[in-house]
Amino acid sequence: MITLDEFMRSYLKAGNTVVSNYLLSNFHRVGLTNDELIIYLIIEKQREQGDRFPSSKLIAEETGLSESKVYELLHEMIQNNLMEIKTVKHADGKSYDQYSFERLFEKLLQSANHEVVKQQQTNEKMDRETIFAQIESEFGRPLSPIEYETINQWLNDDHYAPEMISLALKEAVLSQAYSLRYMDRILLNWEKKHLTSVSQVQKEEERQRNNGLDPSRHDRRNQNGEKADLTGPKIPIYKISDQ
Repeated sequence: MITLDEFMRSYLKAGNTVVSNYLLSNFHRVGLTNDELIIYLIIEKQREQGDRFPSSKLIAEETGLSESKVYELLHEMIQNNLMEIKTVKHADGKSYDQYSFERLFEKLLQSANHEVVKQQQTNEKMDRETIFAQIESEFGRPLSPIEYETINQWLNDDHYAPEMISLALKEAVLSQAYSLRYMDRILLNWEKKHLTSVSQVQKEEERQRNNGLDPSRHDRRNQNGEKADLTGPKIPIYKISDQ
């Protein structure tokens, strides 16, 4: 019998096969089965040892699967665009076959991008619903279908950031003008000044203050958002975080 020390020396001498935790967490998302993952690991182990095209027999011995089962799984991996066999010419002028997993990583990339898009869509939906709820809360009434359409146009067509719409809402409330028309004028005014973020609005307000201008000098709007003068809505002096 070998001792634990002897076993550990043999264990460490055998070396390591590096495998990404990302692959271990996501292999099932791209259609890789548990058995196919084991085959991938064996092929990677053999590649690191210099054998880029291990035989089905060797893989079977390493995995405990039958040779026919290994052949079947390799075929399925190729059919499912998880692996391919490439012929590569080496420096000695000879051509050799080798397993390539570029397609597996391409699928992992596609899956990652899909998750990003899915998360963005979820965030956009939450932002949209938050905007609806904020406006209804501040206006003290449900929004009409036309008002929903207007807000959707702000988001979809005009590409106003949700935080900019929230800032315009706060300005409308401070002006006691509970009207999307008033909010629209504020948003258009910012757009004309190329102000697309809250920080840019705050910097513009600071610039006006430094120039001795009073951003609050403009007359307030009425309940319908009708403008009392033609100078446009003031740029708010508060931060969006102020509640």
